Amino acid sequence: MKVEIEESKLQTAYANACDGVKDFMESLFGKKVFEAAKPTLDDYKTIRTYEDACKALGEPIFEDPNNLPNHIIALMKLETISRALWGRNFQPKPDGEGSKVYWYPWFALWTKKEVEDMNPEQRGALLSAYAIHGALAGFGCLHAYFRSSFAYASFGFRLCQETEEKAKYFGQQFIELWAEYLKFNFTVGNRLK
Repeated sequence: MKVEIEESKLQTAYANACDGVKDFMESLFGKKVFEAAKPTLDDYKTIRTYEDACKALGEPIFEDPNNLPNHIIALMKLETISRALWGRNFQPKPDGEGSKVYWYPWFALWTKKEVEDMNPEQRGALLSAYAIHGALAGFGCLHAYFRSSFAYASFGFRLCQETEEKAKYFGQQFIELWAEYLKFNFTVGNRLK
């Protein structure tokens, strides 16, 4: 009988295993297979879990002594993961001129078929919500109305990434945490493989 295992799945299992199981896996597959599995700030794809992010950043894993709501804990974990995904060399800085683009994981709550089946009024409401609250990000979540200018930031910068590829990875790899943070009666898909 021949069994095939994807390397990424094997490395994820290794990253989540206890020491005894890790020793067993190393003896079975060799240590070299798992060297790439160690979380590092030099390769964002080695950050596969919240614990990986803490390990790469050299930070302790968050323990909740105050019984915070689950969505707050999820947000705190996402912020830690985001910093780890930024990596060692990326230093996010405010850009008052708006010349730098940052990427935020974007989630669709409707399938393509559901959007196509909407009547024009429903689809118009969906599109206007996107146009108003589209891909805008800032260092806080600010709205300024009825002043000399009109400006707002729809969501916090700390969850943005410097590339579209990283933002997509962030959204897909950590979909369960995002669902906990954004929770609203929907089901969660699969992680990247």
